Amino acid sequence: MIESGEILMLTQENRADVERYFQKHLPPTGSVRLLTFASKKDRLSCVYCEDVKQLAEELAELSHGRVSAEHHWVEDSPEVVERLKVRQTPATVVTNGESSLALKFYGLPGGYEFTALLEDIVDAMGGPSRLGSDTVAALQNLAAPARIQVFVTPTCPYCPRAVRMAHQFSLSNPTMIDAEMVESMEFPELANQYSVMAVPKVVVNDRIDFEGALPESEFLEQVLAAARSP
Repeated sequence: MIESGEILMLTQENRADVERYFQKHLPPTGSVRLLTFASKKDRLSCVYCEDVKQLAEELAELSHGRVSAEHHWVEDSPEVVERLKVRQTPATVVTNGESSLALKFYGLPGGYEFTALLEDIVDAMGGPSRLGSDTVAALQNLAAPARIQVFVTPTCPYCPRAVRMAHQFSLSNPTMIDAEMVESMEFPELANQYSVMAVPKVVVNDRIDFEGALPESEFLEQVLAAARSP
């Protein structure tokens, strides 16, 4: 594991807001783990690796024991990396201890994406489902696995809706649905690979892609189509 940092990520005002948010929205029972990942080979060049780690620690502190933070070098934790399908670093993974649940943020979940991270923590702790019953039923009967990549930028106000939709889909069937936020500016090679010209851009199974924060029913149609494609 990575040693703890010292510089605070959140301002005192932010910390008070987060603490109130947790007090109001966290379910009465349950817990969540925030796992962060970095690579030793990038330890000198990774701009946000320390920030990702420190943010997780501060959120754990503000949750008063409901959230725990764990920090891993990918080289030292191959079993965890493989189980959670961690493909990029720096990464933040929200999990509730179930081996298959891994709501992933590649890059610093800052700007508008910070709210998505907080809401993911509530959902992973057992908050009420935000999806319609028909959507949940369709996802639980998915014909094939689906990997959903959502490319974002921190200043995009519409991106968290797409990230949250992908993560809620994964919560409904974590074994079959792998959902990832990708911060485009931190991963320019990936953004170029997938021709990201506008955000949010969603890529499902490298077969179907679309731009914009689609409504739930249309988002579901795209995921189902990608799962059916050969």
